[in-house]
Amino acid sequence: MRVLSISTDWNVFNEDSAVARRMRMQASTVERLDVFVPHGPNQIVNLAGNATMRGFGPGQIRGTLRMLPRAVRIPRPDVVSAQDPFLIGLLGYIIARVRGARLHLQVHTDLFDANFRRHSFANRLRVLLARFLISRADAIRVVSEKIKLSMEKRGIKTRVSVLPVFVDLDALKAAQPADLKHQYPKFKKIALVVARLEPEKNVAAAIRALPEVQKVRAETGLVILGDGSERKKLELLVEKLGLTQWVVFAGSHNPNSYYKSADVLLVTSDFEGYGMVIVEALAAGCAVVSYDVGVAKEAGALIADKTEFPRTVAAVLSEGKKGKLSFPLPTETEYRDMWRAEIGSALGTAPFAPAKKEDRPTIGYVGQGWIGKNYADDFERRGFTVVRYALEEPYRQNKDKIQGCDIVFIAVPTPTTPEGFDVSIVKSALRLVGKGKTAVIKSTLLPGTTEQLQKENPDIFVMHSPEFLREATAAYDASHPDRNIAGIPEDTEEMQRRAKQVLAILPSAPFELVCSALEAELIKYAGNSWLYVKVVYINLLHDLAKKSGARYEIIRDALAGDPRIGRSHLDPVHQSGHGGKPGRGAGGHCFIKDFEVTRRLYADLLQDEYGAKFLDAAAAKNLDLLLSSEKDMDLVKGVYGDKPEEARDLLLS
Repeated sequence: MRVLSISTDWNVFNEDSAVARRMRMQASTVERLDVFVPHGPNQIVNLAGNATMRGFGPGQIRGTLRMLPRAVRIPRPDVVSAQDPFLIGLLGYIIARVRGARLHLQVHTDLFDANFRRHSFANRLRVLLARFLISRADAIRVVSEKIKLSMEKRGIKTRVSVLPVFVDLDALKAAQPADLKHQYPKFKKIALVVARLEPEKNVAAAIRALPEVQKVRAETGLVILGDGSERKKLELLVEKLGLTQWVVFAGSHNPNSYYKSADVLLVTSDFEGYGMVIVEALAAGCAVVSYDVGVAKEAGALIADKTEFPRTVAAVLSEGKKGKLSFPLPTETEYRDMWRAEIGSALGTAPFAPAKKEDRPTIGYVGQGWIGKNYADDFERRGFTVVRYALEEPYRQNKDKIQGCDIVFIAVPTPTTPEGFDVSIVKSALRLVGKGKTAVIKSTLLPGTTEQLQKENPDIFVMHSPEFLREATAAYDASHPDRNIAGIPEDTEEMQRRAKQVLAILPSAPFELVCSALEAELIKYAGNSWLYVKVVYINLLHDLAKKSGARYEIIRDALAGDPRIGRSHLDPVHQSGHGGKPGRGAGGHCFIKDFEVTRRLYADLLQDEYGAKFLDAAAAKNLDLLLSSEKDMDLVKGVYGDKPEEARDLLLS
């Protein structure tokens, strides 16, 4: 795939910036990546062998006139991606039409929000232009579910995907707290604003809230991080309110260290597309009080309207509340893979069209862990009626309602322990399915299990559809599957019909397959075991490169350029989606237990001493890596018992 991205971000020309680093990583997933910045600096930067950044000089009109001839001369792109649905989007539309490419639009703001339209006459014109372009785009990327729902309410039929703004969690963790209490000794409590000082950010509302906050929490100070055209006006407001001693305009700085020192972040924007500062602050442990904008609600901020805002801020300061982000953040490599899948959706041959409402079966979901929840959420987003049952509230009361569902998906634990494989929870779940209904097991199953479960439950139709979610990006993966597989225990006409019905209600995928349940079960183990071995090998290669004096990062990037190898799982130090600290080795919920099942199964079924020893050695080395970095110790002990060191040594004996 060849991609032309039209951007407004000058950071692409700084080879050391996070933006340029992500561009290099994204380039490794496509055949060619051209990035045009119409009014960027008049220069060319080659970030990688297949990634070129071009600026066309200052001035939007002049830069645009220079850019259009160049866009005609580069190799024909498959996809033209525009960073907004306004002027940049119009340029993308023109180029896509001239070059015969697909148009991919990015929407970073809630353009249908009434506050956005009211903000200026120019914004009202932008909305009209966006409506024209959106109706002609092949795919649209938005940065939050809120924007996607806003578009769906307006009947937009174009394929819309959610890909949030990337947040550099590693940089956030590495930042040292700023000593704000030392810098501002009068401030016993510190409220923080991080924003461009422009009208739409409405920083004046945060300033006006401060006197009310101080009535409850005296000696509360406000630190404003950012700059812009409104600064002088805001400084005059501070003087007018007599707050000169209590408000600091700190200018533009990296906010990471400030999040770790402030007591609360205030967000009073009129509108936001995403609200990255909200996510960053919560990830850093800083409480956030916000208007209902962007991702504030879903991220875990405390939401308050203009009337309740000062009281809510005072309550947070009085109680000493800390912030907590309510969803996991993808790593840079995971974000890159999500970008590749999302931008590639523009190449789909037909726009996404959900089944007619009258044709939609009622969906049941047993299990609301991170797998079950994200799949059930996706069905609801696409208009299906979903009944959820789990032992946790608020789902417990739905137990008897599951039998009325047409298709019941089961996503419950199937632990691999030192004693063996446990399928008892799946068996209990199957007893909830109504007679004559279809049960689709998403849980990982030992090969041969689905066939046995069908024999034990002859009144229902049982099949296995393995899940391929990554914990850190589960919501995105549920909506953007790369594979949909339905494994049936019997190859009958009725089973085939029901399997195809299941595939028809799942989000479309480039690869779909109806196969035997045994094959579906093995596909799941095969994929995870292959990646497990890849991680172990990469750790060996990393140590070899380091010992010999070579730079592993250079070797890694060269390997990533080989399409047979790909970019995934090439980082020896990685934090698993399980949420533990970064460490080495193949960790996470799936890799440890699934490889152990594969290893045991191979030893039981084949009389192959060399193959068995190879798998034993891989498991022993991975255990050594996990133990040495103390990564995912709870998961390791769940599979190998309380003394995994002994299990490691036994594998080599």
